[in-house]
Amino acid sequence: MIYKIKPNDNLTKIAKKFNSTVELIMAFNPEIKNQNHIYVNQIIKIPNLEDVPGEIIINEILNASYFINRAKSAIGKGIKYKLGSGGMKPELILPTANKQCDCSGFICWVFKISRKTDIPFYQKFGGWIFTDSMEADIKSMSGIFNKIETPEIGCIVVYGAGNKIGHVGIVSEVKNGKMTKVIHCSSGNNKRFGDAIQETSPAVFNRPDILWGRFTDLI
Repeated sequence: MIYKIKPNDNLTKIAKKFNSTVELIMAFNPEIKNQNHIYVNQIIKIPNLEDVPGEIIINEILNASYFINRAKSAIGKGIKYKLGSGGMKPELILPTANKQCDCSGFICWVFKISRKTDIPFYQKFGGWIFTDSMEADIKSMSGIFNKIETPEIGCIVVYGAGNKIGHVGIVSEVKNGKMTKVIHCSSGNNKRFGDAIQETSPAVFNRPDILWGRFTDLI
């Protein structure tokens, strides 16, 4: 349902009123970055727990919100695009220690994994997570990304290198079953905005060979 914030409202009070939780309300309203930063007449979505089919789905919603917020936190930080950089230390507050990153490094950092990994599936790629190995992961259904047929918030969208360079991003908005916004790190963003990590339209991914994959690990 839709709810308009009233004077003296807070998310704890609203969650109790509608038999929900603050975490779930924030997951359904990713524009709310801090539970104390809401305002009178703001329109928010109230999830009904009876309509959410089980704890697994709730966890997926909360995880998607967490990863999207983590991805957005890197926007506007002056990170420059450099192929092969970033994503080595997921514990950092940014995807790179030297202000340089590429698309794969950014996505690895978003999901809190190192691009150089001991995950069994990736050993055939020398232990590296990059666009080609992520594409192979989705196609195999045996790695850390499960193939999905339609985009959803928090999934990756990827295509492999083929004859050129591949690309990957995280889907941040979906409308009517179609992705409408993607957060990604690219040389194009770097040239256009002076900052490689941006939330943009999915235009760069409008090609027939893209794949969508849901990250299978939990936070």
